[in-house]
Amino acid sequence: MPSATHPLDEFAKCKHKFFLPPCPISQLPEELKNSGERPTLHLLRRDLQELYRDERFFEPDASDRHKAPYLAAMGIFTGLDLMAKFYSRNPKNGKVFKGFLSRVCGASSEDACFMWQLRNALHHSYSLHLQDQRQLKFTTAPFSAGQNWHTISEGYSVINFWGLKWHFLQSINSFELWLRTAPPASQDFFVERYKAAGRIYVAGNVKL
Repeated sequence: MPSATHPLDEFAKCKHKFFLPPCPISQLPEELKNSGERPTLHLLRRDLQELYRDERFFEPDASDRHKAPYLAAMGIFTGLDLMAKFYSRNPKNGKVFKGFLSRVCGASSEDACFMWQLRNALHHSYSLHLQDQRQLKFTTAPFSAGQNWHTISEGYSVINFWGLKWHFLQSINSFELWLRTAPPASQDFFVERYKAAGRIYVAGNVKL
C-alpha cells in the first residue's frame, strides 16, 4: 500500500532509478539525461563492468582478462554498503550490513559475519586477514550458480572473485524484490534516502 508521505508512484519512480542497470549514457531515460541526475548504484555497476566484464559473465574472457579484481572487490562491498544504508537508518554499520545480508538477501548468520569481516579486511586493509587470522586468497576460476564462492583450504579463506560478483548481483535482485512488499515505513525511508544520498548530478558537457 502507498503511504501518506510518499505516494506509490514516487516510490516506484525512485526504485526504478536506483536499480537502473548499467547502460551507455545514450540509453538513459530522457529525464536523467536532461536533468543530469545519475543514480549512485547505477554508476557503480556501470563502472564495475570496466573491471569485471559485463554483468552476464562469471569467468575471464579468452585472454584471461580481469582488469582489477582487488579494486572490483572493494567496489562490490561499496555497493553492498550502499544498499544496506537504504535498508535501515540504524547508525551501527556492522549490525545494518549483516542484517541486510541475512534478512533481505537470505545469507546465513555465519555468511553475513564473514562478509562483514571480508568487507573490513578489504576496505580498511586489516593486513588482509580475517578475525580468525586466516589469510585471504583470491581465485579467478570460472564460477556458476550453486558453487561455493568462498571456501577454506590449507588455512586460507579462498574467495572466488566471480562468485563474489554473482553474490553482489543476487543481492541487488533480492533487495529490489524485498522493497516491492516492504512495509510503508521502509518504502518511505527508501525514498528519503534516495533523495538524500542515492544520486548525484552532473552539469555541462560531462560524459558521466
